[in-house]
Amino acid sequence: MDGDRVIGGYTLRRLLGRGGMGEVYLAATPTGGLAAVKLIHPALARDPAFRRRFEREVAAARLVARFCTAPVLDAGLDGDVAYLVTEYVKGPDLAQAVNEQGPLAGGNLEALAVGIATALSAIHGAGVIHRDLKPSNVLLSPLGPRVIDFGIAQLVEHDSPVSQALLGTPAFMAPEQVRGEPVTPAADVFAWGGLIAYAGTGRLPFGSGAAGTVLYRIVHDAPRLDGLDDGVRGVVERALAKDVLARPTAAELLAELVGGTRLAAASEVVERTWTGNLTPAPLRTGGPADGAGAPPGRARRRRKRWPWAVAGSGALVLAVAAAATLPGLNAPSRPYEAGFARSWAVGASDAGTARLDGAGYELTVRPGWRLWKSAPVQEPEHGVIVSGRATLEEGSGEYGVWCHGSAGSGERYEFGVSGAGAVSIVKRRTGTQGKALYGPAKVPRTAANRIVAECVRNGSAVTLRMWVNENLVAEVSDADAPYGPGEAGVHAASGPTEQARVRFESFAVRPATGT
Repeated sequence: MDGDRVIGGYTLRRLLGRGGMGEVYLAATPTGGLAAVKLIHPALARDPAFRRRFEREVAAARLVARFCTAPVLDAGLDGDVAYLVTEYVKGPDLAQAVNEQGPLAGGNLEALAVGIATALSAIHGAGVIHRDLKPSNVLLSPLGPRVIDFGIAQLVEHDSPVSQALLGTPAFMAPEQVRGEPVTPAADVFAWGGLIAYAGTGRLPFGSGAAGTVLYRIVHDAPRLDGLDDGVRGVVERALAKDVLARPTAAELLAELVGGTRLAAASEVVERTWTGNLTPAPLRTGGPADGAGAPPGRARRRRKRWPWAVAGSGALVLAVAAAATLPGLNAPSRPYEAGFARSWAVGASDAGTARLDGAGYELTVRPGWRLWKSAPVQEPEHGVIVSGRATLEEGSGEYGVWCHGSAGSGERYEFGVSGAGAVSIVKRRTGTQGKALYGPAKVPRTAANRIVAECVRNGSAVTLRMWVNENLVAEVSDADAPYGPGEAGVHAASGPTEQARVRFESFAVRPATGT
């Protein structure tokens, strides 16, 4: 394929995968970010009835809240090509992870269960049914699991020669789907049970073999759950009930797993408990400085490590509650997480003031100045993920986190969000003009933003990735005398005519790999 092919304004970079609906490409967005673009098979896209369903179902999918999903960002028709744009999620799918590393266990399995239940609650809350929840539709991002392709299976319904009974993947279909009965959200709950059983044991709960044999077992036989962790086995059994009415709803799944908390808070629980270090379970038988800048079930294989990040300190109580509900749901070790109460610099400087504000940290920046503060911790040697949640409470400046910094030289990579909703990655050094490595590019404006930055040495370059409110917005490399590990922290900058005041609610530093 021509690497310069542009569909709907999105420049296709490389093929990510193929499926029954079409092909998925990694693409550059019109603003320079990254997205996943699904191109629908032309034979489908030329069908007027399909086009009507496409518009209707995409409109519904765009209403789905972003919690633990890869949200639909855009869609349209470009000539005879129908395309669907979703957030690009960097990471393996669940099938790949289980195949290469074996079953999940402990906190990762339980975080997976919570994450997919959170996604289903958001999907069903928008009136959408996934209909094809399976391992390849669950991507394991650095921030936790993300469900993709929700609502898309319905596009080949109705007037298509494909029957309702064949929509979905046989191993994860519900009994009512097998019988060709109307599909409700309960079918997604059944698929959730099958997914968690598969993730925790490495086996399909109704076995493998010919599709007809598997479908018969789904309707008539009990699932095989031996070896599944006790912390999730009971709720998985209820989700796999043959009777639709006996299954919990997605919201009830979530309530049982984490005590009925809000979706946003449940999403933070997932991020906090998701280590991203997918270590195979055992094989089972049977189966502090101040800176002020100038103005402006398989054989074991070699283990892979996936980067991970955590939510802010506001999720602590929820994480504890989840641990009480699910045995073994314990947060990973914390190299550093700020409560801001100790060792963060406070007081006035030429650029402005820093002060503690309850459990938070507040920076007030004079007009035309930039203020940055170091956390009282050194970065890990092989790469770092820095995260923070903040609100611009006054003024029209920008704020964010930084990594690979030095208080002495003022070197740092800044990851910022402006009050107008523009994101950027800038390489800075005191006494010089900052070099923009990415942006500015627009993101949806919100009152508070959670910013996650990843800085990892990659040969002679440093790879920089940025997430805003769980969405990957940028991925760039710096090979021009790149900065190395040092300090990390927070920053804020004001506009030219009025001061800016930013309150940071949380801050954390984590290793970007398992080293």
